[in-house]
Amino acid sequence: MATPASATPTVAAHPAATDASDLQAYCYKGGPATLLTGQPAYQGKGPHPMLLATTSPTPLRATQAPLPSPGETATAPAPDTYHPDLAKAQLVACVSNAGKGKLVATCRYADDHVRYFRQGRYDVTVYEAKTGRRLGTTKVMGDDQYECPAQETFFDGEPQSKTEWLSASLPAFRKALAPWVNAAKS
Repeated sequence: MATPASATPTVAAHPAATDASDLQAYCYKGGPATLLTGQPAYQGKGPHPMLLATTSPTPLRATQAPLPSPGETATAPAPDTYHPDLAKAQLVACVSNAGKGKLVATCRYADDHVRYFRQGRYDVTVYEAKTGRRLGTTKVMGDDQYECPAQETFFDGEPQSKTEWLSASLPAFRKALAPWVNAAKS
């Protein structure tokens, strides 16, 4: 007897990522509407191209978004490892600010404006782009040093006091994500 089609679970498939939001959708509650089954499998010798994405679909300030840019340091890997051609991405690292961290600097300015800079702590969940399978989690610590600028511009209506989180450097992400990026997968 044949099983009715409605009794067989189906997964909608999308051939491959056409823009970064396709891959970033793994980071949002509920994940993507479709799996990116056209992405290359997470297999073979590393490095495996990984897209770094935040868990927030809205743009974040530089001190809130811990995503380093390609070539941030002289020792940065080739840009395609962490900022890959979307069609080649095998992994997605979803980064969220855990909102915890030690106080690094207190910057005081005119008119009683104060900025508190804390070391960011970022929770990272790694997914396989092709299947959406969760591969693991890690934590990345933000910078632990900050020098207050001599001057700061404040806009009307901006709060007198505000906390900002110091982002992590590319080397910190490379170290934390190495077990997935550099793995030899069969």
